[in-house]
Amino acid sequence: MLAVLASASTSWQNNPCVDTAAPYHKQPWCDASLSIDERITDMLGRMSLDEKIPNLNTAGVEIKSLGLSAYNWWEEASSGVSGGKQTTKFAYPITTGMSFNRTLWRLTGRQIGHEARALMNAGQAGSSFWAPVINLAREPRWGRNIEVPGEDPYLVGEYAEAFVTGMERAPEDGGAHIQASACCKHYAANSMEHATEGGQTHTRHDFSATISRRDLVDSYLLPFQACVEKGKVSGLMCSYNAINGVPSCASSWLLDEVARKDWGFDGYITSDCDADADVYYKHHYRNWTQEETVAGVLRAGTDVDCTSFVGKYAPSALKKKIIDERLIDARLANLFRVRMRLGHFDPPGPLQRFPLSDVCSPHATSLATSGMVQSAALLKNENKTLPLSPSAAGSLAILGPNANLSKATVSYYGPHQPCGAHYWTLADAVATRSSMQPTACSARGVPTVLSADTSGVAAAVEAAKAADEVVLAEHDASSINFTAAQASLIREVAAAAKKPVVLVLFTATPLDLSEQLANPKIGAVLHLGQPSVTASSSSATPPPRAAPPDCRGGCGKQNGTNPGRTHRFYSGTPVVPFGFGLSYTTFSYSLAASSATLSLDPVRAMLRETADARKTFPRAEFTEGERARLVRYTVSVTNHGSMDADDATLARETAFGSEPTPCCGVGFLVPPGAGKDGAPLQSLFGFERVHVEAGQTVSVDLYPALTDFALTALDGTKSARAGEWTVRFGVRETAKLGQGFAETKLTAV
Repeated sequence: MLAVLASASTSWQNNPCVDTAAPYHKQPWCDASLSIDERITDMLGRMSLDEKIPNLNTAGVEIKSLGLSAYNWWEEASSGVSGGKQTTKFAYPITTGMSFNRTLWRLTGRQIGHEARALMNAGQAGSSFWAPVINLAREPRWGRNIEVPGEDPYLVGEYAEAFVTGMERAPEDGGAHIQASACCKHYAANSMEHATEGGQTHTRHDFSATISRRDLVDSYLLPFQACVEKGKVSGLMCSYNAINGVPSCASSWLLDEVARKDWGFDGYITSDCDADADVYYKHHYRNWTQEETVAGVLRAGTDVDCTSFVGKYAPSALKKKIIDERLIDARLANLFRVRMRLGHFDPPGPLQRFPLSDVCSPHATSLATSGMVQSAALLKNENKTLPLSPSAAGSLAILGPNANLSKATVSYYGPHQPCGAHYWTLADAVATRSSMQPTACSARGVPTVLSADTSGVAAAVEAAKAADEVVLAEHDASSINFTAAQASLIREVAAAAKKPVVLVLFTATPLDLSEQLANPKIGAVLHLGQPSVTASSSSATPPPRAAPPDCRGGCGKQNGTNPGRTHRFYSGTPVVPFGFGLSYTTFSYSLAASSATLSLDPVRAMLRETADARKTFPRAEFTEGERARLVRYTVSVTNHGSMDADDATLARETAFGSEPTPCCGVGFLVPPGAGKDGAPLQSLFGFERVHVEAGQTVSVDLYPALTDFALTALDGTKSARAGEWTVRFGVRETAKLGQGFAETKLTAV
């Protein structure tokens, strides 16, 4: 498959419409002055059936009637472009999401899209990329949490909009075309790879998720709605799993009714690889034959099949008259529409002038480094353990299985090789920025993150005893607890060190940090997620250690006995609350006066207007336009320290009459209290990242949308909820640690 991708990715370069020696440039489909629909109709009319059917597969074939070479729809770009010899490697979304910075997300998407177009122009990459992943990190043990921005549907939706907008729309082109095609995946409710329960094993290929309409509306579909309605994405991927017994790629409700009719999606839909085949072989859906399965997925709205099931059985489905050519044309039309938007058949323009030198540029590597710094979450910092002094003398032991490990995840759904072919590690960063002498980087203690071998712990302990400062670099585990070997390493090294150590976490998993946060010999805990930031030694530098790590955790960290259901529903006391993050400076929040009452009439009017077959999915354009009619909150953020820093101001709402748990502090009002009848304990409705210079104050406006005051019933219908709401800004647990927090009441009538 990789060979197919490599060979097909460069083929679109032959634009027959600009070849005046060929007959195609005078044909209507090459006429950029015509509408896209007119051009597509002409294209389809010239193609033979033998050309159409194979182009329903991801790896399409040559279309001789149009002078087009083969085209492949599949490349990856979640953390950088997978094609090309070297491309900029950005932090993984599970890390970048912690920045709470829409601008960073948009600029990251823009640079990835820009590099993609530059590589296309050089014949080193294709045009369509299956990113971003916008499922929810609702299951801490899910192995693909590394690919998603977090657990909160609002945050993930905001990430989707920003990343897609940046990746697809280049300011140089003025909106005439998209610079690369993004694809939001996996649609929908995909967060399980393999599980055994009650003696029965399920995989993502045959699993059916039983989900209420309420949870679909409020959680699983919300990020995709934002991706489509606000991000205007050009691609969606239907997932392997079924939802309430219907495989996603065979669900006309999901693909056509919701995505296209309710949300106005006008791009293409691909299956996940072999998901169409799974409808037949794994789900055994409706006991369909292979031909009936082809008809089912095409009629549902799947446009292209990864990999070849549809192409294999479509001819016999045609012969048996289960499908007709019009159905095939409808699917191909969506594919060609996206290629038209990419400018594949138009005269060269600004996008075709992006040079290969824009890949791995100083701007790109600087952005990647900045993204990692903005996304670092400081979870503990007793007695100002961090930052380490850049001028301090002495020795520094960098220990742990990830202290000098560089290539573990760098090519996972991203660049195959980073800029300059150099992999920055924690040891590199410390050695470059500290006057202390790094020692014992080879004393990992535990050879790999999942190893049970503790034979190296003694050597790590001796290194810790001899060093003036100790940094422990730990990594993922197979559960939400550290492995026994890693836990032992941390415990013994901390006990042996001369002073409290620094624990640096490289993990996509929300680990249970109870023991480590309570250990007085661990002075600081810094969560870096999965940064995998790589840069050429000539054009970028490692992240500055003295930069304030001013992000907030995008996933709450529960204890190991019960992972719960994200910060919106978890009723216990989490080890680290969602949104928790410290800084090297101190902040305070103050609220400007605002109305104490709110009329819900605009909410009720919106619900009446959408009270038809699509009432469970009110269009985002409508609700966004009504924001100004609701209450607006102005939060003043003051930096009381001596260091310039960023603050991500979070805004949430909670119900009157329920005692918010220390983890959350905020949630929606649901009389007689939050957490009842399916209502969340808290719901994130806004956030802004601001830079505040030392001693200065910056004001931020935050306001909820209409739908934030409408709660969802089990059947998915929404209704306005009157009552007294508590609106909180920040995380209560950080207030006593010198971070901002404020709250107010609001009566909705």
